[in-house]
Amino acid sequence: MKLTKLALVGAVSLTALAGGTSVLAAEQDGGTLNSKAFIKFEKNTETVDPTNPINPGEPVEPVVDPENPDDIHDKGTDGPLSIDYVSNFNFETQKASGNNEIYYAKLDTVKGKGGNEEVPNFVQVTDNRGTNAGWKLSVTQNDQFKTADSKELTGATLTLKNGTPNSASGSDAPAAAQDITLVPGQASDVLTAQEEQGMGTWTNAFGKSVEEGKKSVELSVPGKTKKEQAQYTTSLTWELKDAPM
Repeated sequence: MKLTKLALVGAVSLTALAGGTSVLAAEQDGGTLNSKAFIKFEKNTETVDPTNPINPGEPVEPVVDPENPDDIHDKGTDGPLSIDYVSNFNFETQKASGNNEIYYAKLDTVKGKGGNEEVPNFVQVTDNRGTNAGWKLSVTQNDQFKTADSKELTGATLTLKNGTPNSASGSDAPAAAQDITLVPGQASDVLTAQEEQGMGTWTNAFGKSVEEGKKSVELSVPGKTKKEQAQYTTSLTWELKDAPM
């Protein structure tokens, strides 16, 4: 009975010692303190350089065709919603024909980190507004192909095929028209981004690959159309609106 009593006293003493250690540790804590983190956004009006339509995110530079002095690219529009780049369509020099013919625009050439590279003809758009409101890109052929002295290439039809959106932004893709036959003076939809689509920088290549791009921008010319031994030219106006309609 005496041994049992001593064992109980020892157990009580150990419990008291453990409780005392816990109280001492709490008294030595340093407490808590809050801090803050900040970020503020402002309107982004910078122009955006073109990127590779096959390798999104890779910056490239336009290359002027040395054989075509008219191959000059307009500077991109200012942000935050901008058209950054558009290929010129060069159907090169062709032999006159009395048959119905289809001619294909040569590939665009850009300069990347590995040097000059052929890519499908393309247009690039950037949405840096931060509103995720959507947008629409359209194109208008302003008039029929004409010579410098205003002789028309009667009945010629320009068609853009195989629209392929591409981006490194991670946002949902806009919808691309797949077969656009241009009518002079009439706007045609090219890309449509609904709400929560098309944020960041997007290219739209005509052709998902170089091979497909070789036959994705075509010019149809009737055999009966009179053809002068001269260069025929038209202009295209690309318009970007701030919401789909």
